[in-house]
Amino acid sequence: MQAHKPSWEQLLTYARPGDTVVIWRLDRLGRSTKHLIEVVEDLSRRQLHLISLQDPIDTTSPGGQLVFQIFCALAEHERNVLVQRTHAGLQAARARGRQGGRPPGLALRYQKIAPAVKELYEAGQQSTRQLMDYFQIGSRRTLYKILRFAGCRINEKPALPAAKVVGKV
Repeated sequence: MQAHKPSWEQLLTYARPGDTVVIWRLDRLGRSTKHLIEVVEDLSRRQLHLISLQDPIDTTSPGGQLVFQIFCALAEHERNVLVQRTHAGLQAARARGRQGGRPPGLALRYQKIAPAVKELYEAGQQSTRQLMDYFQIGSRRTLYKILRFAGCRINEKPALPAAKVVGKV
């Protein structure tokens, strides 16, 4: 399955036979050797050439096409090694008791301001937006998380009914 790339599609719509597509690196163009070869074949059918700035790739000649295929294989190998190293590093970290991702719970900064946020919220004199701006809280979700942490019951809107019957029953 290939990702939708609007800029790439726009480029292909704009390009005319004989044009040259210049890319930074092969690994920015596709994830696997098979996909890269399909892209280059598509460019070839459209009579477009490919030049990679970081790899010595120029598909305007048979020799350049051979070099392209060799570099595709090397790029895929490099990516596979990187994935393997990443997985090994994650496993080693887990073995040492490390857990990835964001720590659960509420940030210490928000824990400290929670009582003040609750007091102002319950007073009802400021809107949630004003509270967020005053305490530099980035999202409404975080504000409600702070309020729940402070023991405040939040007046959230009830869920809408799934369907409404209209007419005689």
